[in-house]
Amino acid sequence: MGPRKRPLDEIDTRLLDLLQHDADQTLRELGDQVGLSPSAVQRRITSYKSAGLLRTVAVVNIEHAPSLAQALVMLTLVEESLDHHRRIADRLRAQPEVQQCYALSGRWDYAVLLTAASIRDLRDLSNDLFKSDDNIRRYDTMFILDTVQSGSALPGAFLLP
Repeated sequence: MGPRKRPLDEIDTRLLDLLQHDADQTLRELGDQVGLSPSAVQRRITSYKSAGLLRTVAVVNIEHAPSLAQALVMLTLVEESLDHHRRIADRLRAQPEVQQCYALSGRWDYAVLLTAASIRDLRDLSNDLFKSDDNIRRYDTMFILDTVQSGSALPGAFLLP
């Protein structure tokens, strides 16, 4: 991420909140909500993107893809050198079925969110990814039954210095 030219202000945090919830709003609609002209909104959005703070992606609502299955896999390593962590992270990043992966403190070393076409596919994928790796001490696969809360939006207030 490149350096920001100026710190974020309250207008920035409100604008970022609005964009995270609906990036399809027009510049005029966004400007009306934060008290800026459309061109001022565009300049701010451009600066967020050039600083690496914001990128625009399409998010598919998994509730509209009911045939998909998801699992959360918790795993712990035998050896915890930087090289071992790098290898597992590289392997997980290369798998499109790995939706999210977090390195953890405590009992488990990683939490991995997998998505596949069926529970059988999740089981097979989990076995392929983790059973054959002799540096994985233990992994537990938990199939997700229902999504209670999901999202990636960060509250704008968290971005203020």
